[in-house]
Amino acid sequence: MTALEGIRVLDLTHAHAGPICTMFMGAMGAEVIKIEPTWGEMTRMFPPLIKGQSPYFLFIDRCKKGVTLDLKHPRGKELFMELVKKADVVMENFSAGTMDRLGLGWDVLRKLNPGIIYASISGFGHTGPWVDRRSFDPIAQATSGYMWIMKDAIDPEGPPLQAPDAIADTIPGFTCLIGILAALIHRGKTGRGQRVDVAQMDSMMAVMQSFSFWNLADTTFLRAGRAGRVGVSGLHETSDGYVMFSLPAGRITDWFKDLLGVEELTDDLVREWVSGRSTEEVVEILAETGVPVGPVQDLDEAQRCEQTVAREMFVKVNHPTLGEITEPGFPIKFSETMGDVTTPAPLLGQHTEEILTGVLGLTKEEVESLRKEGII
Repeated sequence: MTALEGIRVLDLTHAHAGPICTMFMGAMGAEVIKIEPTWGEMTRMFPPLIKGQSPYFLFIDRCKKGVTLDLKHPRGKELFMELVKKADVVMENFSAGTMDRLGLGWDVLRKLNPGIIYASISGFGHTGPWVDRRSFDPIAQATSGYMWIMKDAIDPEGPPLQAPDAIADTIPGFTCLIGILAALIHRGKTGRGQRVDVAQMDSMMAVMQSFSFWNLADTTFLRAGRAGRVGVSGLHETSDGYVMFSLPAGRITDWFKDLLGVEELTDDLVREWVSGRSTEEVVEILAETGVPVGPVQDLDEAQRCEQTVAREMFVKVNHPTLGEITEPGFPIKFSETMGDVTTPAPLLGQHTEEILTGVLGLTKEEVESLRKEGII
């Protein structure tokens, strides 16, 4: 059994923020129909291409069925509207106003299906003076204050810094996922669908503790944390790598002092103790003592580590072109409903005939005619 079994999602998303949301819905059992233009969505071409496949697309578009459909063609639009009548969720992350210009906005779709959940992710949402501005992850990192926080953490006198992974896409994706699940629960009680409007900038601001620290104490979360912990906390070099450990004031620090047999912790003392031992030895000793500690692992080490293996955080995916590949696993461990991210990302248009014949009842001849006309 899966948590979202029986939920059908029409996924019009591209890039990252929308696809990661719908991938997690697919992992929890929803039927996610990824609808792309006939040339494919942008991340299919994100380099490097391996046998014509992008690692980006392979990662973020698992657990979906692939359909091509030209929404600008009258017949393509008509087919999409028929799918809406049989769907539970429509998800898009176009620039604000795009769906309205296509004649497929919220006011149109809710008349077709009063129970539809219409979810949108955009840079700045569908209200406000910035509604028409376009955005990608770096823009949201900049406007939300996150790049300034990164700079403040690493070099307060230096330039703003961009996080290396798409954090300002991922957080909005998960924010939208929460919104969709809440809307589905509300629909279960009332029978009514609703619109879910998520902005990248909003989502980033909503999870940044530093705003509260800044407004109340003229400081940031990181500055406050540094001021409240023992000075020897943090990153330390071992004989063969690095470890990170945290020493909040109180009993954890006392345990560390007892371990070293000292009344006061100094940088030199701790540096000498750590540098004379291997990473594995330092981690084992401190973990046994009760100190929060972890090795600094590269990507290979993170995938191989015993905790990662035990939690099944990397899985094998059998792709029709590349064969067996390894991808991150599903991070929520349910006791009753499984999550599965081992279904490979679809080839372009792989499931078009299946959806048009199975869901809309078209014949194979009708599908072939649509293909010849370039509608699919």
